[in-house]
Amino acid sequence: MFWEQLGLIGQIYFVLGCVASALLLIQFILLLIGFAGDGDIDIGGDGGADFDGDADGGIGIFTLKGLVGFFAIGGWVGVACVLGGLHEGWTIPISIICGFVAFVAIGLAYKAIRKLQADGVIDNRNAIGKVAEVYLKIPAKGEGHGKLSIVLQGKLVEMDAVTDETEAIPTGKEVKVIGLIGDRCKVSSDLNVEVVVPVIENTGKKSRKSKKTIEE
Repeated sequence: MFWEQLGLIGQIYFVLGCVASALLLIQFILLLIGFAGDGDIDIGGDGGADFDGDADGGIGIFTLKGLVGFFAIGGWVGVACVLGGLHEGWTIPISIICGFVAFVAIGLAYKAIRKLQADGVIDNRNAIGKVAEVYLKIPAKGEGHGKLSIVLQGKLVEMDAVTDETEAIPTGKEVKVIGLIGDRCKVSSDLNVEVVVPVIENTGKKSRKSKKTIEE
């Protein structure tokens, strides 16, 4: 029988492969419906290791998903080696190497997916210093808000806008975004106004500000 042909080591590989494959499938389904949780292990340049749990599926190179992939691929490779009559001295290292390759590949794949997701998120700070067109009239002296159309990160989006100016800014007029008040843009009808523009770091964790005049 198939089970008996595997022997003890083959049976262990078979069980590991089945369980890990089932977990990997469940994780993939959860990822598709946007409910994947994970834990990341980030290896710092100083040799320290930090384990960081992320409820929304934060992905680093080394992840629990990669660990499950290690056992799934390693298990099935081990089964194949046993059925192929390969000696245990070769079966174990081959299965470990294949499992490690899967471990790293899955981690990199999920990291790439997360990067694509992050790149698609609009950061309102990118609006500061840009020229936009008023879509709905913006009331004067902050007595309400209007809307503007602006291109952010290659996309045309609409944002709420307010102004401190004494006169309302009519629809169709060009304005410059000079700041943010919550999720609303603070705008000026003077397109040559000097603006403090935030410099957004790639990590998304820190930002610094530099003062410059933007000519549109």
